Amino acid sequence: MKSIDKILVVMDSSSDHQAALVQAINIAKKTSASIELFLVAYNSEFVSHWNFNQSQLAALQKEYIASKLRWLETYLPEVKLYDIDVSMAVVWHADVSCAVLAQVASNGVSLVVKSTKQNSIINKIFFTPCDWQLLEHCPVPLLLTKNISDYSYRRVMAAVDPERSHNKTEKLDAEIIQAGLVMAELFDGKPLICHCYQPIGVELWQGMSSVGMDHSLMNGDFHEYSDAIKHHHQVAFNELLSDYAFDEKSTHLVAGSAEFELPELVKTQQVDLLVMGMANNGKFIGNTVEKILDNVGCDILSIKG
Repeated sequence: MKSIDKILVVMDSSSDHQAALVQAINIAKKTSASIELFLVAYNSEFVSHWNFNQSQLAALQKEYIASKLRWLETYLPEVKLYDIDVSMAVVWHADVSCAVLAQVASNGVSLVVKSTKQNSIINKIFFTPCDWQLLEHCPVPLLLTKNISDYSYRRVMAAVDPERSHNKTEKLDAEIIQAGLVMAELFDGKPLICHCYQPIGVELWQGMSSVGMDHSLMNGDFHEYSDAIKHHHQVAFNELLSDYAFDEKSTHLVAGSAEFELPELVKTQQVDLLVMGMANNGKFIGNTVEKILDNVGCDILSIKG
């Protein structure tokens, strides 16, 4: 994760509380980054109304954007209170994610911060189609933060895959770890790291001989196989961590499917921020991100490979 110089805050005009802005201010205070308040404005009634000609539509859009700029201006004092450089932008676009990606590409943004929808009754995050599009395509780190009263990241967990599978670039794990360390340091939190691996189940292992698999493997004991697989992943995990100073209690090697184990690990370790990697093919490592994020109740920092 490179230095954070400019933070793009995706504002939400439908909400009275801008969780993304609060967290962006927290980060800017610690990094001296500038903040851009970015709002995507669109009103389908202007476009579909048959009574408006092109000049009238242009005038309506101009006034609508001006009204949204005035709304953004109400948040300027909150940012300037901390001597943070701040700018504003409102664009007319029907697709929020496309507008955000275009702004990232043209404005030298180093971090995007966007709020997610939070159900206070069941404490569950709901990711919008815009969230998923940004997770898949955002070329810079993307922080999705939920609407909560405490914005501290006391425990930051980096989820890695030292097997370098799923078209993941060689450097992505290092970037995930570095991002986790940066965020933990900024918030004076504790960095954690985990790797979930999926061993073959006992039933599949027992049936491998019937499809002509390696008989030398089949002649062994399933527990020996399990130990060997664990050792293999432990070696790869240790090699990845050899350049870092994680203590034993901060590292978690877990056998099982990431879609089940990772949310449980986040819960038991009381993780406030989960750092995950996105491969160059536009898919999260393991391609189980939907199932993972549907069950994770903390903020997400996505790093693109």
